[in-house]
Amino acid sequence: MRGSTDLRLGLSMRVVEATGYVEPRDALAQDWSVFLKRVLPDAHWIPVPNIGKDVSELIEYWGLNGFILTGGNNIHDAPIRDETELTMLEYATRNTLPVLGVCRGMQMICHYYNQSPLPCQNPHNHVATIHRVHLTDNFLQWDEDELTVNSFHEQCVGTGDHFRGELKSFAIADDGLVEGVINAEKTLLGIMWHPERENPASDFDEYLIRTFFSR
Repeated sequence: MRGSTDLRLGLSMRVVEATGYVEPRDALAQDWSVFLKRVLPDAHWIPVPNIGKDVSELIEYWGLNGFILTGGNNIHDAPIRDETELTMLEYATRNTLPVLGVCRGMQMICHYYNQSPLPCQNPHNHVATIHRVHLTDNFLQWDEDELTVNSFHEQCVGTGDHFRGELKSFAIADDGLVEGVINAEKTLLGIMWHPERENPASDFDEYLIRTFFSR
């Protein structure tokens, strides 16, 4: 079992354009530093630049042993980010390292397993709102089977009834769309909500993330 003091996390970053002139930049929401200080206070973490396949060399140089794929950018909108995160996933899978995917990060995990996201049919249910999700596979032994989460995504992943492949859904929204996934080895975990945007973080999110990264 990995202790939190041994955890060295790499966080992926979104690609943004500078205002007033052309200069793509990597960016990480400041919420993450506050969130990680609360939820994983003993872990070391660093933002990972979008450099494509070369990121595997940085992972080894920095000795990273866990990853968080953060939100922002739809898949295919920033090819260099797509390539970077896919390389991170390949590295993590090859070395049995944990990866948490948040919103776009969960979509990227699903994309990695050929379960690509599509535009939400009812975007008002998932853009800048809150909604319920139901825990259909309570692998964490949480006391409740229903949560209220935030939602900021225009792309959605499958439905609970038709979700197939090497990933398994564990959280489903009222409209049937998948809101949480995990692989059989329990090394890849994806959630469609943003735990870092809640201050303080919910008890469930704290428990989920601490438990996941301590396995």
